Amino acid sequence: MAKIKTKTATKLKDLRAQLEVEVNTSQIELADKKYTVVLENTQNINAILKQIDKNYQWSIKNAAYVINLYDTLAEQKKLNNVSNAGKTTVDLNGVQLNQLYIIITNITGTGVEAARTFTRLLTNIGAQLTGALNEMAAANKVIQEKHVELAELDANIEKEEKATAEIGHGGIVE
Repeated sequence: MAKIKTKTATKLKDLRAQLEVEVNTSQIELADKKYTVVLENTQNINAILKQIDKNYQWSIKNAAYVINLYDTLAEQKKLNNVSNAGKTTVDLNGVQLNQLYIIITNITGTGVEAARTFTRLLTNIGAQLTGALNEMAAANKVIQEKHVELAELDANIEKEEKATAEIGHGGIVE
């Protein structure tokens, strides 16, 4: 009977190792994933950069993220100017995408023309940001579910090892 328990614990450990590799791979893929946001034109990148620079109130908590997003957008603006492919696109990782969403939804301004420019910009990228963030959230949910499975496997492994130890010492297992 002790061999059956040991075999079960071994199988559980193998399953756990396999699942851990899956989780790590998924997390790396999600961290490296780029989300493409299609803008109507280069003026929209300029509008975003201007909004970030002139109208977004950063704090110590997010200053580095704001700088990273701004620099990434400025660099991609240069790339878009060089390529002149017609459409203007920016590729953002998950952190940058989330930061852009936070910035866009927290910008304030004054004047009708500024409001008009901002509304056009929001109309252009709002649905894209929402879609990409939903995609990222779905991937995160899958990873979270795998973490729950890992925790359950850990509990089962511990239970099996404890039962095996008790059998090995002459204890009675229920």
